[in-house]
Amino acid sequence: MASQILTIVKWLALLIIVLGLALFVFAVVKLNRPATTTSAEQDFVIKAGATTKQIAADLRDRGIIKSGLLFEIYIRFQGTENKLQAGVYSLDSNMAIPKIVGILTQGKIKDVGERFTVIEGWRIEEIAANLETSAFLKKEEFIEAANRPSVDLAAEFEFLNTKPANKSLEGFLFPDTYILKAGMSAEEIARKMLQNFDAKFSRDLREEIAKQGRKLYDVLILASMVEREVGRNVARGTSLTQDDRDRIASERRVVAGIFLNRLSLGMALESDATISYITGRRGARATFKEIKIDSPYNTYKYRGLPPAPIANPSLDAIKAAINPAKTDYLFFVTAPDGTAYFAKTLREHIRNREMYLR
Repeated sequence: MASQILTIVKWLALLIIVLGLALFVFAVVKLNRPATTTSAEQDFVIKAGATTKQIAADLRDRGIIKSGLLFEIYIRFQGTENKLQAGVYSLDSNMAIPKIVGILTQGKIKDVGERFTVIEGWRIEEIAANLETSAFLKKEEFIEAANRPSVDLAAEFEFLNTKPANKSLEGFLFPDTYILKAGMSAEEIARKMLQNFDAKFSRDLREEIAKQGRKLYDVLILASMVEREVGRNVARGTSLTQDDRDRIASERRVVAGIFLNRLSLGMALESDATISYITGRRGARATFKEIKIDSPYNTYKYRGLPPAPIANPSLDAIKAAINPAKTDYLFFVTAPDGTAYFAKTLREHIRNREMYLR
């Protein structure tokens, strides 16, 4: 009996060793396998105070690595998590995790220019105005480049073929912080934003859109409306808490679902955000006079989606448009602080308006 137990223990020990070796080999292979086999160099920014988890998530979202968890495990195993330094780095998706960690922990910071942030939900005109304010170029130059993209850009980015030929780059100029050099042309700046869109808009998301039988451009139109409808109005200089961000993400999925519910029933979308796109009054509630404006972007007057995106949506809004919440809601109102409230019936909707829009 004792010999049998000893034999079982030996076999279990051997099995544990074999499994451990297999796991080790698997981890080593994964660590040294880059996210892509082709070069996709891009600037990567580590903000002061960013945690290892945040950096790992950003690297994954940018398409530079495949697994944020593997990055975290490796850097903690190396004992170098406190050596990550804030700054701008030149990284490539064909780099393996050990090489990336080496660059980030050795402070190989790239001196490339000045930061410029595209806020989630900005329109082409808003990006252009802020580029001019930051002294990068005249706003008219960027508006021209974005409204009439060159043949070179269309050839370089396959996803641009999903939009009608006469439409602008609205919807594709990805909101993020960019490092821009003095003297860059409007097309060069637009190209950086499109490269970022290409990196962030993962293959999985594109395959999910195709699986649903939907068009990428229609998803961006919906996402742009969700972006402008749902958010939080906070004082300048303050930031949202994680709880706020989680609630916004949830509300966006519900609002996306409401818009799709209305479309399926043939109801007008009646989005104030599309009226603001026409009038240029951001965040303004549509007036009775404005909802009579004759424009294809007037979703009170014309049913269906507007003909093009009304802003440049965040990845969060895009994900909400791809995977909306399935509910029976048909109405929503957005309170002055940005919180969304939902209703299944017109009576409930009227009550919400009375309660939250005073």
